[in-house]
Amino acid sequence: MTKEERQAAQNECQVLKLLNHPNVIEYYENFLEDKALMIAMEYAPGGTLAEFIQKRCNSLLEEETILHFFVQILLALHHVHTHLILHRDLKTQNILLDKHRMVVKIGDFGISKILSSKSKAYTVVGTPCYISPELCEGKPYNQKSDIWALGCVLYELASLKRAFEAA
Repeated sequence: MTKEERQAAQNECQVLKLLNHPNVIEYYENFLEDKALMIAMEYAPGGTLAEFIQKRCNSLLEEETILHFFVQILLALHHVHTHLILHRDLKTQNILLDKHRMVVKIGDFGISKILSSKSKAYTVVGTPCYISPELCEGKPYNQKSDIWALGCVLYELASLKRAFEAA
């Protein structure tokens, strides 16, 4: 495990300990095994939202289904933001589904950041197709960048295509 991977895993543990929401992946514990940090967390057997979209084979989702997923993601993100946490990598690959593919869970908090009150973040991180204009321009950012990514996820749910392609 590289230093960066260990840092991301420790960060994810710290963040997940603060969160308790039905639409955020549940953290159980962490432990060391052969010098590797292991994280025990909730299993989401339905795969990722990205996989779900890909399996649609261009068959658009019903508006009701889109709203069903979107509201859950929105509620989870609101919970995350009320704890002054930026996810910083919200995308369909980091949104997980239960076995019935009806309950969504935000996961992968490895590059998330805990803010202090009204502070902003400066490090450019995230997945290019989902990052906000201020991130692209190297400007300070806050929870609004996660909302931008949420809009990209909504577009992807509605069209089965990414809103933007990375160069």
